[in-house]
Parts: sequence; structure tokens; C-alpha cells
Amino acid sequence: MENSTFQSDNPLLKYVRSPQIYIKLPSNGQYYGPGALDMPINGELPVLAMNSYDELSLQNPDALLNGQAVVNVIQSCIPNIKNAWLMPVVDLDTCLIAIRIATYGEEMQYSSTCPQCSEFNEYGIDLRGFLDMPIKMELYEQLIHHDDLQFKLKPINYFTLNNTSMETFENQRLANVILDESLTAEVRQQKFNEIYEKLTKMNLANVLNAVEYVKAGDIQVTDPKQITDFLQNADARIFNKVKKHYTSTQEVVPEKEINTTCPDCQHAYSQSFTFDHANFFESAS
Repeated sequence: MENSTFQSDNPLLKYVRSPQIYIKLPSNGQYYGPGALDMPINGELPVLAMNSYDELSLQNPDALLNGQAVVNVIQSCIPNIKNAWLMPVVDLDTCLIAIRIATYGEEMQYSSTCPQCSEFNEYGIDLRGFLDMPIKMELYEQLIHHDDLQFKLKPINYFTLNNTSMETFENQRLANVILDESLTAEVRQQKFNEIYEKLTKMNLANVLNAVEYVKAGDIQVTDPKQITDFLQNADARIFNKVKKHYTSTQEVVPEKEINTTCPDCQHAYSQSFTFDHANFFESAS
């Protein structure tokens, strides 16, 4: 749904959305698909607050599950991102945190249980600190060498991440079915094999989608189908070397942690900040 265009003589024009903050993308605008990003000259993207349609879309369970709500909100609030499906996942948290700040302010309510006295506490955290977290993008610049072959990896995009999340959700559903004691051992084994096959295909697809190019001597191959055909039929040592580097890139975005002190027993501790893209905005609505 596109925003309607205001007439120039509309007295409410001055009250429509305007940029609240500006952000720099961790990727610096790299790895976007063709036409997916309109990068400003200064590299800073304006971020608007969510409008009423954005908030309603985040309340649609189906749109949240299939990722369309997240895509719609990003494209609405960061207009320079034209196709959020094709954005590299290294930019995703930064964009969603910025949208929440632009809409509701820097502070977000968070809760935790003290590991020392088990007291349940609620407190506010400043989300701006997460916008400045360093991203180790240099891991994507490191080439993987095997004989005269060179492999260059890239971050997967949001489309791939969302597909993986949906497949993981389906596998969890199937896993719960296996626990049904009314099923025969044969049916359970069949379901287990189905889950195993899906997980294998999913893990393979994630690695393949992360390969930007393969260079053999002076020839550089960028066609995804040719790269997939090669890695599926290559020596397992080659694929495992690529997979190992792919696994290391999963640490490009550092784990978000909150340092706090229990107001009851004064115990200082750290807690991971779980960032669920589907419900990140729920507590603010």
C-alpha cells in the first residue's frame, strides 16, 4: 500500500512524517540487489517514524510469519531502501532499531531475572548503543583459497533469512509431531527422516547463497546456478572449507548484551538482548 500524495495546499502537510534520525548502514550499501537501494551521497539514510498502516501490518500474524510485514515497514520508514527482501542481513538489526527509535524514542522497556536472587526486574535500555556496535565486515573480504580456486562470500539477504526461519518453524512443528506417542515407530522414523533431509537441504542452501563468486585462474564465475552445480559436485573438502568460513561470518554481527545491576541484591550481571524481528515492536504499541 503506497502513501497517498498530499496536495500542496493541504494545511496538514506540515504534520506528515519527516526524518527523525539518520543512519549509516553496516554494509556501507554493498551486497544489495540491483535497484534495491538508493544510497545518498553522504551515505546517511533518513529514517521516518512508522505510520498507522505500518503499525497495523505488524499486527498481522501471517504477514509477520512470511516476512512481508517487516519488508513493508522497512520500505515505508527508510524510503531509500527500495526492496528490503534484497537487503543483506548485516543491515537488518540497524534498520529495525532505527525505525523503533524514530517511532517511539531511544528507550525500550526490558525485563530480566537476576541470576543471584531470582528477582524479576523491568528497566529501560537505550537502543542508541546498539546502532553503534562494530560490524566485522572484513570477514567478507577474506578470500577462501583451495589450489587455484578462490571463493568470495557475501551476507545472505533478508529473503533467504526469512525462508530459513519459515523452514525452521516448520521443522519444529514436525519435531513436535514426532513426540506424539500415538504414532507408530515407523511413522516417527519417517517424520525424523523428513526433518533431517529438510535441515540438510536448508544448511546447504544457506552456504550456497552466501557465495558471491568463484575464481578459477583468470575466470570469475558469478552465476548462482553454476556455483551451486559446482559445489554440489565438488570434492567435500572444498565445500567444507567454504562452509567453515561461512560459519565464521555468522559472528560478523556481535551478540548484543545488556549490563545491569539488580536493584534488590545489587548483583551486577550481563544478559543477552534477544532481538526477534517479528515481535520487536510489540511492547511499544
